[in-house]
Amino acid sequence: MSRIRGIEAKVKKEILHSAKNKNGPNTACEKDDVEKDQVKELLAKIPVLAKTFDIHRKIGEGTFSSVYLGSMRQDAGVPEGDKRWFALKHLVPTTHPTRVAHELRCLRDIGGKSHVIGVELCLRNLDHVVFIMPYIPHQKFSEYVGDMDANELRQYMRALLTALRHVHTFGVIHRDVKPSNFLYDRERRRYALVDFGLAQHTAAPAQPPPAHQALKRTRDDDSLFPGAKRMALDLCVRRAARSPAPAPAPRGCACAGAGGVCGECAVWAPPRANRAGTQGFRPPEVFFKYPQQSTAVDMWAAGVVLASVLSGRYPFFRATDDLAALAEITELLGTEALQRTAQALGNYTPQHITHSVSCRLLTSTCRRGLCLRKLSAQLRGAAPAHDARACAKCSRRHARCLCRDDTPAHAHDPLRSVCGFPDAAFALAARLLEPDPRARITAADALRHPFLAQPL
Repeated sequence: MSRIRGIEAKVKKEILHSAKNKNGPNTACEKDDVEKDQVKELLAKIPVLAKTFDIHRKIGEGTFSSVYLGSMRQDAGVPEGDKRWFALKHLVPTTHPTRVAHELRCLRDIGGKSHVIGVELCLRNLDHVVFIMPYIPHQKFSEYVGDMDANELRQYMRALLTALRHVHTFGVIHRDVKPSNFLYDRERRRYALVDFGLAQHTAAPAQPPPAHQALKRTRDDDSLFPGAKRMALDLCVRRAARSPAPAPAPRGCACAGAGGVCGECAVWAPPRANRAGTQGFRPPEVFFKYPQQSTAVDMWAAGVVLASVLSGRYPFFRATDDLAALAEITELLGTEALQRTAQALGNYTPQHITHSVSCRLLTSTCRRGLCLRKLSAQLRGAAPAHDARACAKCSRRHARCLCRDDTPAHAHDPLRSVCGFPDAAFALAARLLEPDPRARITAADALRHPFLAQPL
C-alpha cells in the first residue's frame, strides 16, 4: 500500500470556498489546474529544484508558507512504496530573512530526533527559500480524535511531550503547538513536531522580526478555525508603559477595578508581549500580555490537545477573538482562578520602567468552573441518564451537572475511569491547563506523571 495514501483522496475532495474567495476554484479539476500552475511557478522561481526533485502536488498551505510533496528524480523508476518522500516547504518571499534563518536554525539544531522534524536540505534563489524535510504521512486530527483509546492516547501524549521536552532543553518555545503541527502516522505509530516559524528563544530579549502579514489562507487541518489564526486584537491592561513615559498615575485612581480607563490612565501605552500562535491554543498569559512568557505556553497547548481527546471534541475552544477566548477559559477554569492569575502576573516591573504594572480581570458574572471529567462524560454520552437528584450548587440534576467537587482536579483515583480513560489522564490535563504559567507542569515532569509513566 502506498505511503502517500490519503493524499490522493485529499486532492480529489472538492475545495471549500468562502465569501472571501468567491472567484476561486470550486471543483477538484479546477483546483488541480491551479496547483499545477503553482508547481510550475515554484520550479521557475528555483530552477535547481527541478534538477533534483519531482514535485507531485501541494499538500498544505499556511499563512506564511506552502508545502508540496516531492521525491528524488533519481527514484523515478522506483515503486511508490519504496521511494523516499519529502515535504518541500516554500516560504512566502516577504518573510523576514532573520525569521527564515531562525526557523532553519531550529530545524537544523533541534530536529531529527525525539519526534521533532529535521531538515534535509535548504535551497534559495533570490528571495525564494525552500526547506526540504522528510514527509510523514498522516491523518487529520478530527478523523481520529473520537476514536483513540487510553493506550493510544498515552502513546500520542508521550510522543508529543517527548518532543516538547527536547525542544525546551534548547531554550526554545515552539509557540504553535496544535494537532496540525504534530503529524501522526497512525498506521506506523510515527510522530513529528513541525513548523518552527513562530518559535522563540526564552532568553532572547525580543522575538524574531514579525513575518509579513500576508493574506490569510486556509490550512486543511485549521479549516475548523475559520479566520481564527494569529488574530491581533489588542487586549490592554492598565498602567503599562514603554520608556520614555509620563509620570505614573496615582494608585488610588477612580478607575481602579472599573470596567473602563480614565483619561489620566489612558496616556499609558499598551503592554508589549509576544502573542504569536493559533487561536484556541493560546494560554491565559498571552491574553494578559505577560511579557515574561516561557515554555509553559507550549504546555498549555498540549493540555488543550489532551482535553480534545478526552472530550472527543475538536476544536475544544472555538472562540475567534481574544475576549471570547478568555471567556471560554474562564468558563472552564472559573472566574476566581483567572482573576488570581491576572493579579499574580501583573505584579512585575517592566524593564526601564520605575513603576509596577497592574493587571485585573473584570467579568460581568462569576463562574465556578467546570469539571472536565463530567464534561467529557456528557459530550461522549456516558453521563448517567436516570439520576433525578439535584446538585446543591447549580440545582441541576446530577445527570446534567458539570460542577466541580471538593477534590482537587489534579488528584486522581487509580481505580476510577471516565469514558474508558483512567482518572490520571484528567489529572494530567488539570496540571497542563493550570492558568498560572509558573505553576504549570513542565514537559519533563509530565512524562513522569502516573498517566504517562505506567507501561503500555
